[in-house]
Amino acid sequence: MPYRPRTALITGGGSGIGAALAGQLVKAGTSVVVADLNVDRAKPVTHGVGRAEMVALDVSAPAQVEALFKKLKSDYESLDLVVNCAGISSYGETSEIPRAEWDRVIDVNLRGTIDVSLAAFASMREGGGGSIVNVASVSAFLNPPLFGPYITSKAAVIGFSRALAVEAEAHGVLVSVVCPGNVRTPMLGAWKQSFLTPSISPEDAATRILKGVAKRRTMIVFPFYAKVFWYLDRLSPGLLDPARRAILRRARARKSAESRKAPGGET
Repeated sequence: MPYRPRTALITGGGSGIGAALAGQLVKAGTSVVVADLNVDRAKPVTHGVGRAEMVALDVSAPAQVEALFKKLKSDYESLDLVVNCAGISSYGETSEIPRAEWDRVIDVNLRGTIDVSLAAFASMREGGGGSIVNVASVSAFLNPPLFGPYITSKAAVIGFSRALAVEAEAHGVLVSVVCPGNVRTPMLGAWKQSFLTPSISPEDAATRILKGVAKRRTMIVFPFYAKVFWYLDRLSPGLLDPARRAILRRARARKSAESRKAPGGET
């Protein structure tokens, strides 16, 4: 373990990258608070583990975030690491997604990340330092169609994290933003990946994140193909537009074919 904080809070820690991080940190001797909206899902992560505590948390509810940090201040001497893994996605053409769905994704992915990060920064500034890690996505560089709310929220997480990083460094607080490629988490589900963008395990992702924090990196991008897309997007943002248009055409054709097969559709 290249990085061994004394205490850590992981939101969305009941599964995926969050659960993998919790497991690795507990093995290294860190006291970990696993926060998740789905308490039943989080139970296996903390069951029988002396250094792990489970708490119910909806990151999109500011009152719950405030209450949690009051509890952490009371229960722990310091808070050394906070990782924002909580996130949700949405699928559909950007112009057709209802306002309520936009709000749902942005409230969890962006506003939840902001609220937890600012509460963590206040705690760490008072305690003399620490590390905040916000999980974004390579999708912020790839910009694939049909994931408008998700991409919007993750791109904003990158901007927020980079802005906070500059302000926080003077107080001994490292703010890192993670942009992973495909990771085999419940969010990825049965989604078929291209051979150009293979998925990695949550455990692999967790190890890379902790190594990045140990090296005090503010941008942690992995695996290799994610870095390639990151550089290509910076070099020429429209370079991948032909591929994006092809994805959209296939999706629209598939949707049209399914509607014709549906009861009452064309035959």
